[in-house]
Amino acid sequence: MRTIMAKLQRFGRIRQLHTIISQEIIRPASPTPPHLRTHNLSLLDQFAAHIHMPIVFFYPNYNNGNPNILKKSLSQCLTQYYPFAGRFPGPHASHINCNDEGVEFLEASIDTRLDDFILQKEKEEILDQLIPSVHNTSPNLVEVQLNHFAGGGAAVAVSISHKVADGFTMVNFFNHWATVSRGGSPINPSFISSAISNTEMPEFELKSIEKLNYARKRLVFPNAKLNELKNKVNAMAATPMNPTRVELVTSLLFKCAAGAATTKSGSSKPTNLFHTVNLRSKIIKNCQEVAAGNISTMVIANMADSGAIKLNEVIAKLRNGIMELEGLRDVQEAAGNLLGRLSMLAGDHETRAYTCSSLCSFPLYELDFGWGKPLEIMVRFPDVNDSCILLMDTPSRDGIEALVRLQKEEMAILEKDQSLLAYVEDI
Repeated sequence: MRTIMAKLQRFGRIRQLHTIISQEIIRPASPTPPHLRTHNLSLLDQFAAHIHMPIVFFYPNYNNGNPNILKKSLSQCLTQYYPFAGRFPGPHASHINCNDEGVEFLEASIDTRLDDFILQKEKEEILDQLIPSVHNTSPNLVEVQLNHFAGGGAAVAVSISHKVADGFTMVNFFNHWATVSRGGSPINPSFISSAISNTEMPEFELKSIEKLNYARKRLVFPNAKLNELKNKVNAMAATPMNPTRVELVTSLLFKCAAGAATTKSGSSKPTNLFHTVNLRSKIIKNCQEVAAGNISTMVIANMADSGAIKLNEVIAKLRNGIMELEGLRDVQEAAGNLLGRLSMLAGDHETRAYTCSSLCSFPLYELDFGWGKPLEIMVRFPDVNDSCILLMDTPSRDGIEALVRLQKEEMAILEKDQSLLAYVEDI
């Protein structure tokens, strides 16, 4: 059997795997009413960067799938998720024109088998060919690409602007769409917005890394190994912390990534970990499960010495940061709280920074459009100048997958770190 990489290597570079076979715009099934034609971004939306986070769902049993059902259900879904079908009037706009311009829907033919793609270890390098837009240059807030593999099976790639959705909203959108595709009746979203459209909050300015040397790596942490790490962390303090799986993986990767940077530079520096926290249970009084938009913030673990980070100290600082969010009453207070904490760090160019988000416990592997559940899910980091960690459940829920992006030299050091390798599958 020919392997993917044997097929891909031509004149020393990756050859094209896909051919676009159709392209169209999917608009809401019903026009957005006049009173909803302007969606004012909440203050937390305005904090979010202008980036897309593509996610790809692989379905081996798509063989008898009907693209028209997927398109029709997406159209029906956009009636409720109407901001997703709109456009920003300008690059720094604080509102969306909900003008029903729609979502771009591509279909592509993929010149390889789905199982070969899944088994390929370096599939992150060719994932871009399954994604509708890689470099965030499109005015579309949402883009979809349905990829048909040779021999059957498909991958549904969805790319959503972070300006209109956090991870929670993205997952709800996927589930809403899938439920409609199966003929069900989903619960409709409730978008959180600002009362006025001329508010201005600083957004995260992220520089393109198109020409920089960054590497992506997928690491798998089995639950059995995480239990060993949990026992180790519990032994570090007088009172056991009983850390969660997410806390364990986050703190370990942060420690090892910071250590790799220290080894590369030859010097220790202050280092910050920014960890995303869902705020719905804290500031949304009613119908938390359908609140849509960016309703999340970040807690920050400040470590004075990148070469002397301890797991229990990282976990304690993250927990303290979450406790300090208690008492926030609404999005405005949450935005002010975040702005205040970030302002204290402004101008500090010497401190290293890492961001971490988690999609663990979200029902992504339950996403059924009518062809069964996905065999695998992959996420593609946007091309920005940032060292990032994204956590997800493994397909069988027996561990955590971590997608890590670091500078190449630091990644090479990380991959040899025995304190990390003790808890991951072979890499």
